[in-house]
Parts: sequence; C-alpha cells; structure tokens
Amino acid sequence: MATDAQRLSELETRLALEALNTDFCHFLDHGDIEALVELFTEDAIYTHGTRRSVGRAEIRDLFSRRSAAGPRTARHLYSCLRLRWAPDGSGSGSSVCLTFACDGSAPIVPAEPHLVADFVDEYRRGSDGRWRISRRHIERIFLAQGNRGPVGLLQGSTSS
Repeated sequence: MATDAQRLSELETRLALEALNTDFCHFLDHGDIEALVELFTEDAIYTHGTRRSVGRAEIRDLFSRRSAAGPRTARHLYSCLRLRWAPDGSGSGSSVCLTFACDGSAPIVPAEPHLVADFVDEYRRGSDGRWRISRRHIERIFLAQGNRGPVGLLQGSTSS
C-alpha cells in the first residue's frame, strides 16, 4: 500500500508531465522553438510516420525548417493522458492529440481537423529535476483529406 509521501510524489510527477505536454502544444503552436526543444532530453528520439529526428539539434532543425516555410496557424489539443512509471523512476505515457493546422495567418476559415494522432511517449527526469520527453512517436489515426504528411518528410511539406 502506498504511503502518503508516495502518493504525493506520484501526484507531483503527474502534474509535471501534464505541464510538459501542455507546454509542448503551446510552444509548438506559438513558434517558440527554443522552449520547445528544451522539453526534450539531449538524446531524445522524435518520430512521426517514417520521419525520425534524433537529439535536440535535429529536433531544432526540424522545427526551424517548419517555421522558415512561412506563416502557419496551428492548434494542438491533447487529452486522455495515461501515465506509467518504471521502477528506475522513468515514465511512459500516451495521449490523444487533435490538430487544427493550415498554412497562412489567422483567422483561418473553415476550422476543420487536420489530424488526430496518438502521442506515445517516454519521459525521463534530468539531473536538474525537470521531466523531459526522451522519446515521442506520433501515430496518425485520422487524417484530413488534404493532409500531406509529417513536416520534414516530404520536400516542401509543412503538415503537422
């Protein structure tokens, strides 16, 4: 049976991981690349379909290319966060992400879902005490008809 201290620690970790996922969506949607990259461990692996970025430098490059492609309006909404903890103190989780995205500046009409995907994650707490994403795989579930695929996968693609 868990002690009060163990339950409090698990609750604190859950809140930290919820904040990490919220920050990911916020920084991505608002183009704050440096803050976004800081959410990943140095050796993180970030995959979406067959696109694979390893380490912060490749992740930074991916989102820098996305930003340089021109104005992009997107909102990522995540829900259904499920977490698991390993005996070594690391964690894993999954959540569902609904994305609205379109090239161009707001407001965008009509507002239609661009993608529904599962985020399948592994998390690790750094020596600074902060939780970060050590692995994120985006598993596409529903696609908008015009969705051209993950950003960085196709030449000139700017999809989410």
